[in-house]
Amino acid sequence: MLVALQNITAILQPVEEDVVTETRSMDMLAGLDLPLFRARITMRLLEDGVLPAYKGGMLRGGLGRALQRAACPQTCWDRADECDSSTYCAYRWVFATPHPPNDNNLHDLKDVPRPFVIDSPLDRRTNYAAGDILEFGLVLIGHGIDYLAPMVFSFEHLGGRGLGREATRARLERVEALRPWEPIGEVIYHDGQILTDVQSLPIVETAMVSERATTLPSNLRLTFQSPLRLKTDGTYATAIDPVALVRAISWRLHALATFHGSGPWAVDRRALTAMAQQISVAEEQVQWVEWSRTSTSRSQRQKMNLGGLVGSIVLRDVPPTLRAVLLAGSLVHIGKACVFGHGKYTLEGVR
Repeated sequence: MLVALQNITAILQPVEEDVVTETRSMDMLAGLDLPLFRARITMRLLEDGVLPAYKGGMLRGGLGRALQRAACPQTCWDRADECDSSTYCAYRWVFATPHPPNDNNLHDLKDVPRPFVIDSPLDRRTNYAAGDILEFGLVLIGHGIDYLAPMVFSFEHLGGRGLGREATRARLERVEALRPWEPIGEVIYHDGQILTDVQSLPIVETAMVSERATTLPSNLRLTFQSPLRLKTDGTYATAIDPVALVRAISWRLHALATFHGSGPWAVDRRALTAMAQQISVAEEQVQWVEWSRTSTSRSQRQKMNLGGLVGSIVLRDVPPTLRAVLLAGSLVHIGKACVFGHGKYTLEGVR
């Protein structure tokens, strides 16, 4: 099965787009090379069970354990930080991305961003019956796309191990490769079979984000669908500040490009900040929601508080470059706990 899954990477080719030369010359994210792959994962429960209301933490934690057991020898299970191998396996690169030695880029960064995001389901129900489906998204970022095969294999393994505290068994039923800007795509995995007739998979290139941003108006409504955790001056923000928002997005894009793309994003972030200061805020309707999860590390349970802001806000007079930045941020999520699905937001024009 693993051999078959490895064939997925052989068909990962960007979808060719007929983009006019003028559009490319106006690339508002010039210098940023960070391709993205979006997928929808469908698992079917095999028995009745109770799952947490916020499922991103459960999926992220379970996926990490499944990938480690699939990719690492048993001596490394639950102790990857002690691994002295000079070769980085799939687990260490995806879940414990190292900071390369002698690399001065972002040398003060405490946590290297992971090359994936669990697009957690917005459904908060907890009681599931046998036969129910659990559907969620997966975003692979930059070099993280290379690990699509072991990630799919790990979701299959995770279903066999069980979901949540009750270890509710499930079956990986389907994986769809989503087309750019669309909620649909091609099925690449179904009930244990890789569909090898797929000729190419849809990769979202940075130039495509810039092109899409040209269709957005200057007034935008941002709707935060999962908790947004942004720190300003050492504390978590309780209101949306356009400057802090743009800084967080540009910093995340820069960090992701540095470790998982083709290199640092050479952008003048001070210029972006100056642009953000000209944006006005209207119709702010956000509130803080509490959310917590229990992390298990080496059999020690630790409760983590991960509350944040949800709701919507209208940003007026957003310049073209920042429309592209905001659109890019909506694809990779922003703020703390992105890999759990936090910091998810959508954009729509307000005319």
